[in-house]
Amino acid sequence: MKIFKMYRGLKREVYILCFGRFVTAMGGLIWPMLTLILKSKLGFNAEQVAVWFLRFGLLQFPFALVGGRLTDKYNKRDLIVIFDLISVILYVITAILPLSTGSLCVYFLGSLFQHIEWSAYDALIAELTSNHDREKAYSLEYLANNLGVVFAPTLGGLLFNHYLWMSFLIAGMAVLSSTILIYCFVSRESEKAENDNTYEEHVEGTLGDVIKTRKILLIFIVITCVSCLIYGQFNYLLPIQMDELFLERGAMFFGMLTSINGAVVICFTPILTQMTLKWSDLKRISAGALLEVVGLCSFFFYQEKLLPYFISMVVFTLGEILETLGNKPYISKRIPSSHRGRFIAIHNIFTSTASTVGNIAIGKIVVLYSFREGWVAVSVAGVGMLILLAIYRGLDKRRFDLLYREKLTPVIEEEAL
Repeated sequence: MKIFKMYRGLKREVYILCFGRFVTAMGGLIWPMLTLILKSKLGFNAEQVAVWFLRFGLLQFPFALVGGRLTDKYNKRDLIVIFDLISVILYVITAILPLSTGSLCVYFLGSLFQHIEWSAYDALIAELTSNHDREKAYSLEYLANNLGVVFAPTLGGLLFNHYLWMSFLIAGMAVLSSTILIYCFVSRESEKAENDNTYEEHVEGTLGDVIKTRKILLIFIVITCVSCLIYGQFNYLLPIQMDELFLERGAMFFGMLTSINGAVVICFTPILTQMTLKWSDLKRISAGALLEVVGLCSFFFYQEKLLPYFISMVVFTLGEILETLGNKPYISKRIPSSHRGRFIAIHNIFTSTASTVGNIAIGKIVVLYSFREGWVAVSVAGVGMLILLAIYRGLDKRRFDLLYREKLTPVIEEEAL
């Protein structure tokens, strides 16, 4: 339990936001099952499922852009509360309606309002933490989210066949619970953390003006787009494989794999956070990307035996942890606080779109050939991403050299002692 001591000393608001993530994740029963809902319940094929994800991804554009702009202009806590309440209402309506493409559209609309608030959520955590404790805050947020994820997919799998409507209701009640917590315990005027990172200082001008002085971040967006395309196969190509190989047991087994994913996150997030505190953000991202590609693409070789799936899921999840620990701190330390919400929104738009377009392409491959050829395409994309990451690390060190100096200072002092 000593490993959890590193989470001490964060602001109260950070703990509340993380607990809100936990409660909301407890109701996250739908998204891991969405491919199976469309395929098994509504009779869609792999390509049609991907088209639905594409439509949802395209609709995220205006919602995310509005969310980013509102985040930089208005109170972040109020935005979270307002859009959460709208989502709750729409989730409950979905639970009441018979399952159909129409009811799923209502659910998608509720999810879009959740997407509006994501930039506010991430920006608020960055605002409440300093450059030196942000890794711990985002690590705790990620851990809390996955504490809920451990139970959600298994419960969703149990409800899938006969009580699917209840999953939508649970999702709504969970979001409502976290909204009440945030409204009651996160102040509208939370004190901002002091920060000496010059790259985060408030600047004037548009987001385009900021990007012009940090053009290297455009390459980072490309890298994370490919990464999200690959990661998206966890909830797209993998359940298709499970459904084809295990038939009616596919949903249950996929729920088990998703729960293993959450369990590994809970066990190893504090450990990997502590082990990599002296690493640069990009070193975490690179190591995580490698493990993700190896773990996920190894599903190509598996048939009906479950044990290899579990082993690869552990490897994949370790990579997911490392990449997550690096991504949010990396962005927040290189973008001015005055433009953080808009950049997060734009980044999320591109990555979500890349994931959805990737699903379209993989879906076509699955329809024409099989899921195995889909994994081959994912592997090719993964190798290309790893090569680009290796080149990018050197470019980042030259552009944001002050961050690397700050990271090395504590290490040098400890060695001197």
